Amino acid sequence: MDSIKKPQVLLVTQAQVVLLLVITMALFVFDSTLWLSCFVGGLIAVIPHLYFSVYAFRYVGAQFAQKATQAFYWGETGKFLITLIGFALVFLFFEDLNFKAFFASYCSFLLVQLYLTEKIIRNY
Repeated sequence: MDSIKKPQVLLVTQAQVVLLLVITMALFVFDSTLWLSCFVGGLIAVIPHLYFSVYAFRYVGAQFAQKATQAFYWGETGKFLITLIGFALVFLFFEDLNFKAFFASYCSFLLVQLYLTEKIIRNY
C-alpha cells in the first residue's frame, strides 16, 4: 500500500524567490525606486505563502485529517495576518515607493503562485 506523499508546495516558493531576484536585479539597473517597489511587493506575496505552505502541509494522511484541517485554518489565518502586517509596514515606513509597481508586483506574484500551484497539483 502506498502512502500519501506531501505535495511539493515549497517548490512554488523557491520558484517565486528566484523569479523575484531575477526581476528585481534587472530593475536595479534602471531605477532604485522601481527595484525596491517591486521587491517589497513580491516579498509581501511570497513570505505569507511560504508560511502557509510550511504550516498547512505539516500533516498528511487520513489518520491526521483533523490536525491537517486545523493546520490549514491556522495557516490561512497566519497568511492573512502576515500579509496585513506587511502592507501596514509598507504604508508606514516606505514613503517614496512607486505604488503602481508595488501593487503590480504583488498581484503578479499572486498570479504566479496560483499558476505554479496548479501545475504542481496537476502533476502530483
